[in-house]
Amino acid sequence: MRIGIEKCLKNGLSAVTLRNAGHVGRVGDWAEMAAEAGLVSIHFVNASGSVLVAPYGGVERRFSTAPYCVGIPRPGMDPLVLDFATSIVAEGKVLVASQGGKKVPDGALIGPDGKPSADPHLLYGDYTPTGPREHAKGTGAIQAFGDHKGSGLAFMCEMLGGSLSGNGATDPKRGRFANGMLSFYVDPKVFDPSGFFPADIAKYVDFVKSSRPAASGGEVLVPGEPEQRMRIKRLAEGVPLPDDTWAAIVDTARSVGLDERRIQLAVSL
Repeated sequence: MRIGIEKCLKNGLSAVTLRNAGHVGRVGDWAEMAAEAGLVSIHFVNASGSVLVAPYGGVERRFSTAPYCVGIPRPGMDPLVLDFATSIVAEGKVLVASQGGKKVPDGALIGPDGKPSADPHLLYGDYTPTGPREHAKGTGAIQAFGDHKGSGLAFMCEMLGGSLSGNGATDPKRGRFANGMLSFYVDPKVFDPSGFFPADIAKYVDFVKSSRPAASGGEVLVPGEPEQRMRIKRLAEGVPLPDDTWAAIVDTARSVGLDERRIQLAVSL
């Protein structure tokens, strides 16, 4: 990220690839980092070795969850950040559902018979409440979002974030997990010396949010807005955990020899 930002601030435009990385985490963090430097950024990501998603029209796993992200800075305001897996849900959402948390949407998963489902067992097979989740045991897959459109975007994330970066498109034979990423950075000041961009962003955000909500009492949101609100809420109130997730954390703490007094202190909090 720092290399891409420094090159962009020098030249007005830059492109950087990353390959054979560990888990890069939430891609929106990197878009926010670029936005803090005043830069627009675009990110195509793949996760070679993590084959979880079926292509449109298929039932067998061929894609990773292949995230796509765009960040746009707004002077004096939080940036606009579009950050999503190209699957209907990220794999982490299925994991949370398997541990007794919020359920995934109906049809987020697909079975070998072609029938849509919301059952995490399709992805992980049999598991105990606090035990590990193993993709290899599952017979189904996560579905790409948006039918052929989301499936096409996932394919391009594999090509650009995976193949072009040298990471390699998702391959079950790879063995170990590795993130690949292709990122573009744009300095708006170079392309917009008159300062049109920030004013037009503000104008368009207001225009979009002024749309009459489809549901009574609803609200039209722009990219990044739900996450910004949730961040404020979580920082104030903490992060809720399903009981099974907390139990798994406690079991892991004991398995690595953490002092029982520290565990009990955490439990009491």
